[in-house]
Amino acid sequence: VTVTNAVAITGDHDQLTAALVTAGTKVEVEDAAVTINDDDATAITAAELSAIGEVTTGTVTVTNAVAITGDHDQLTAALVTAGTKVSVSDATVTINDADGVAVSATELSAIGGATTGTVTVTNALAVTGDHDQVTAALVTSGTKVEVTDVTVTINDADTTAITAAELSAIGGATAGTVTVTNAVAITGNHDQLTAALVT
Repeated sequence: VTVTNAVAITGDHDQLTAALVTAGTKVEVEDAAVTINDDDATAITAAELSAIGEVTTGTVTVTNAVAITGDHDQLTAALVTAGTKVSVSDATVTINDADGVAVSATELSAIGGATTGTVTVTNALAVTGDHDQVTAALVTSGTKVEVTDVTVTINDADTTAITAAELSAIGGATAGTVTVTNAVAITGNHDQLTAALVT
């Protein structure tokens, strides 16, 4: 069954999966606009959302504050990647990669910037990026994700200028170890430097 025009399709995620994804019940669409209208806090996997997002070139919009769960790759596909993403406003997001999984700071901030809802990392991931990228991922309102014990590697090149306040803000965002790998140039007053390097 093929839908030839840009119709507007509405339903909850289970209904839309049946209509657009599931073999045996799906119809073929090209540029249909899709509205996912599950109630606030409804649990939806990132994989379910990206499967809906990729079947149409039309906009797929999630209207309510659903609760989305997945690993960082699944969430990137659902909320960031052109061609598979859906548009959310205030969905809450849980990133559930296992301890030690390597994730770039830019991947986290891209997910964090896709929703005004809280984005929470549940496990001790290994986050890497330069100090600006890590700041966006862990500190900056609007793009940050909430972490508990992720480890962080700050990989700015030698002589890169970084303020002590920037480093202590990153260090204060996680109980995990924060490591600066290269000979950066840190500046601040003694209180700022104490916070960044000692406290």
